Amino acid sequence: MGLRIREMPRPPGMMPTPFPVGSAADRSALAGLVAMIENNPAFCNRGVLPEEQERCYRAVVDAKRLIGDTAELLPPGAPALDLLAAMRSACRKYVAEADAWDRRTGRRYQIPTFVFFQLLGAFRELLGLHVWRLAEAYDLEIEGRLNLIFPGSPE
Repeated sequence: MGLRIREMPRPPGMMPTPFPVGSAADRSALAGLVAMIENNPAFCNRGVLPEEQERCYRAVVDAKRLIGDTAELLPPGAPALDLLAAMRSACRKYVAEADAWDRRTGRRYQIPTFVFFQLLGAFRELLGLHVWRLAEAYDLEIEGRLNLIFPGSPE
């Protein structure tokens, strides 16, 4: 059973997303992207282990590619393009930060545990904000496990 963002309580200080629901084709493409994010344990699972840094890194790289592919499906000037660009930017930032740690230490996927969780948490929080806005604007149905990355989540 899915949830509608518009029916959920809005986090304090978060303004409503200003643009209306898009076409059925736009909604379908964006729903596929949200489903990928919902089903990826690197994004929506509390139980990620520090040893899974490589899996998280690859999941973010794959998400960046999929976000770009989704953007290509939308018509020029679609309101969602700005949100998708922001989501790709969040992915780029995560990858750049992880790569910087790897270059500094000379070891791949060996970020210190605290830094790994801090980096992953910041990425999830930013991604959650953009997914919230996307789902609200296009009135998408989401699964409950996305609550872990939404703004104001108690988790």
